[in-house]
Amino acid sequence: MEKQMNKLKNILITMTTTIVIGGCAVTPEPVTQESLVQQRDDDMNRIFANQEPVEGPISLYEAMARALKYNLDNRVKLMEEALSVGELEVMRFDMLPDLTLDAGYHWRNNEPGASSESLITGTESLEPSKSIERIYFDNSLIMSWNVLDFGVSYVRSQQQANRVMMMKERRRKVIQNIIQDVRYAYWRAVSAQEILPEMDDMLQQADDALAYASELEKLRLQSPMTPLRYQRSLLVLIRKLWTMREDLSTAKTELAALINIRPGTHFELADTGTINDSSAKRIETPVEELEDLALLQRPELVEESYKKNITTLEVRKAMLSMFPGLEFTLGTDHQQNKYLFNESWNSVGYGITWNLLELISGPARMRTAEAQGDLADMRRMAMNMAVLTQVQLSYQRYHLALRNQKTIKQLDDVQSRITNNIVAGKRANREHALEVLRSETAALLARMRRHTAHAEVQNALGRVYNSVGFDPVPDQDYEAGVEELASNIQTRMEQLPTTL
Repeated sequence: MEKQMNKLKNILITMTTTIVIGGCAVTPEPVTQESLVQQRDDDMNRIFANQEPVEGPISLYEAMARALKYNLDNRVKLMEEALSVGELEVMRFDMLPDLTLDAGYHWRNNEPGASSESLITGTESLEPSKSIERIYFDNSLIMSWNVLDFGVSYVRSQQQANRVMMMKERRRKVIQNIIQDVRYAYWRAVSAQEILPEMDDMLQQADDALAYASELEKLRLQSPMTPLRYQRSLLVLIRKLWTMREDLSTAKTELAALINIRPGTHFELADTGTINDSSAKRIETPVEELEDLALLQRPELVEESYKKNITTLEVRKAMLSMFPGLEFTLGTDHQQNKYLFNESWNSVGYGITWNLLELISGPARMRTAEAQGDLADMRRMAMNMAVLTQVQLSYQRYHLALRNQKTIKQLDDVQSRITNNIVAGKRANREHALEVLRSETAALLARMRRHTAHAEVQNALGRVYNSVGFDPVPDQDYEAGVEELASNIQTRMEQLPTTL
C-alpha cells in the first residue's frame, strides 16, 4: 500500500510540474495578416449587412430614417442600453438567497481512528477507535439568506435601474444629434448635386481660355502684358472655382457616413429644385415657451435627475451597511457512513454578523454620498443655465439665418440679371469673354451662397429643435421599415412648430 501511495504521489508531482511549466511557457503572438484580412472582410460585411437597398433618389426623411436604423453610433448606443438592461437583470439575482450544493468523495490511505485522554487523570480513557469510514461520500444542499445583503442588493438594483434610464437618455441625445447632422449634411449634398456639374463645365471653359491665352503669348501678336494679365485673371477665377468645389465635394461623403452607405457609392437625392424656395418653416412659438420645454425634455437634464437619484440611493446604501446582518440558513445533508446513527438530516439556523468597522467608516461614506448629491444639484443647475443659453442662441441664429437668406436671395437675383446683360452684349472679343466668364463665375458663386444660406437655415432650424430636446420619432419602434419610419418622421416634422 505504501508503495502505491508513493507512486501516486510521484505521478501527482509530475503532473503539477508539467502544468506549471506549460503555463509559464505561454508567449504573446502577433496577429497574423490572414486573421486581419478575415476580420476586415467580416467587418465590412457586417457594417453594411441587413440594410434595405437604396431604390431611387433619397428624400430628407428617408435619409433620417436610414440614419436612425443603420448609423453605427446609434447602434453602439443601442447595444450599450441593452447591456445596461442585462446588468440590471443580473443584479436582481443578487437579491435571491444563496443556494449551495456540495458533494464530495473522500478517501485516505489509513484508518481515521483516534483516542482520548482524561483531563483529570491524564490517562487514556478510550482505546483508539473511529467514527468515520476510511472511504465515504457526502453531499449537502444549503440555502442561506442575509437580510442586510438583500437590502444592499435592492438599493444597488435601484441604482442600476436609474443607470438604464440614463442610457436611454444618452441614446435620445445621440439620435437628436444624428438627425441634426443629417439635416445639415443632406442640404449641403443637395447643393453639391445641383452646383458641381455646372461648376465643372465652368472650370473646363476657364481651362480652355487659359490654354488659348498661353498660345497668344507664344505668338507675340499683342503686348506681352495683355495675355499675362488675362492669364492672371483666369487663374484667379480658377482658384475661386476650385475653392468653391472643395467646399461642396465632400458633402455627399459626409451624408453617406451618417446614413451608413459605403463611401464612394453613387446615390441621388430627391429634394433638388426645392432649395431655391425662400419659404422656410417659421417657428412661431415664443422663446420663453421653448425654454420651458427645453428644461423639461432635454436628455442631459433628465440624465442629471437620474444621477441625483443614484447619489440619494448611495446615502441609503451607506446607512444600511452600518446595520448588523441577520442570516437564515436551511439545509439538508447526507453522508454514507455506517458509523452514523442518522446518515441524512435537515438543519435550520440563524445568526447575526456585524462589521464594527462599518460603524466607523459609515458616517464618512454617508457624508461623501451627500456631497455627491450636492454636486449633482449644482451640476444640474449649471446644465439648466447652459440649456437656456443654447435655446436663446439657436433661436437668435435661426432668425439671423432667415434674414441672411433673404439678402443672399436678392443678391443672387441681381447678379443673375447682371450676367444676362453682359452675355447679351454685342462685343465678341477675348476681353468680353473674360468679363462674361467673370460674371458667370460671380453668378455661380451667388447661387452657391444661396444654396449655402438655405442649408444654414435648415441647420439653424434643426438646432432649435435640438436645443429644445425634440424627438423626431418619440416611442417609435425602429425595427419598422425605412419607408414606414420615413413616413412617421415626415408626419412628426410637418406637425411642427404648432406641437413643438
